[in-house]
Amino acid sequence: MSEESDADDEFLEGVVGDRLRNADELSLTPEQHQRLKDWLHGELFTTLRRAERRYLVVGSGSGERGERRTRVRDRLDRRRNATAFRLEDFGFTSEELDLWAPAFDILSARATHVVGVIEDFDGGHVWELGLLYKQQVAVRDVLWILKRIYRTEAEMRGRYDNGMAASHMAALEESVGEKVLEWETVTELDEAVQEIP
Repeated sequence: MSEESDADDEFLEGVVGDRLRNADELSLTPEQHQRLKDWLHGELFTTLRRAERRYLVVGSGSGERGERRTRVRDRLDRRRNATAFRLEDFGFTSEELDLWAPAFDILSARATHVVGVIEDFDGGHVWELGLLYKQQVAVRDVLWILKRIYRTEAEMRGRYDNGMAASHMAALEESVGEKVLEWETVTELDEAVQEIP
C-alpha cells in the first residue's frame, strides 16, 4: 500500500483504519473525533509509535487494585525499547465514556501486548473484558492475563461473581492458554510481569 493511500485510510493521524479491530463501528461526531484526536496525539502517542514493544495495561483503575495495575504498567514501561500505558494516561475520564470504546480500539490495535490485570469482576474494567472477548481472535496473540487468585473458594466466588464477565473471562483464558498467569501476592504479581515478553 502506498503512503498516499495509507493517508486516505487514516482514522486518526498515524492510525490506519484497516489496522483497527472494529473500524466499521467507529462512527463519531466531528466534535468527538476532534476530542479523541486531541487526547491521543501528544507526547505519549509519539513515544508509543516509536517503541518496539507497546503494552496496553487494562483492569481496575481505582483504589489498591488501580495501584497494582499502575505498578504493572510502571514495570513494563521500564523495559528497554518499550512503553506501557493505560487509557487514563491519555486523559480519558469517566465523563467521556463515549470515547472509551474507540480509544480502546485504537490503542489495542497499536499495542504489541495487551495486559489485563484482573482481581475481580467489580467495576468498569468488566466492560474491557467484554471488548477483549469480542476481539478474542484478533487479540489472542497479544493478550496476557494476570489473574489474582484468593485463598478460599468462597472468596474466589465472591470476587468473581458475575456470570457474563465469568463467561467472557473463561473464553479469554481458553483462547490465550498459557498466557494466563495467576498471582496472589504483590511479589507474585511482580514475578508474573517478568514472564511477559
